[in-house]
Amino acid sequence: MADMKERTQNIERKSREAFEESVAALDGATRSRLARARELALTEARRRYRPSFSTWVPIGAAAAAAVMAIALWSGSHVGPQAAEPALVALEEFDIMAAGDDLDMMDEDPAFYAWAVEETADGVG
Repeated sequence: MADMKERTQNIERKSREAFEESVAALDGATRSRLARARELALTEARRRYRPSFSTWVPIGAAAAAAVMAIALWSGSHVGPQAAEPALVALEEFDIMAAGDDLDMMDEDPAFYAWAVEETADGVG
């Protein structure tokens, strides 16, 4: 393991020396031209990297999916008692929407009062 590390360091040292020698051998005009080209490339890279709307769309979609998953996962622990009032309200709405004869409720009001009480207690 130490042998591999020494080899890597040796290669890095030799590469750095070769690079520095090649830079030292360049004339001033070439160095200047290379420096300008490098600066232009860095400026272009910075300009292209600005986060835009298209960058935030996938991030927003992932966040919305995560919130939805947490909401569904958290809601799965709710017992059947919590869902019953909504179902009862839906059934009542169906009766009203169907336009059935509601005169039957006048026939035995005690029964309907008892049924509402049982439903409110969570039995029905």
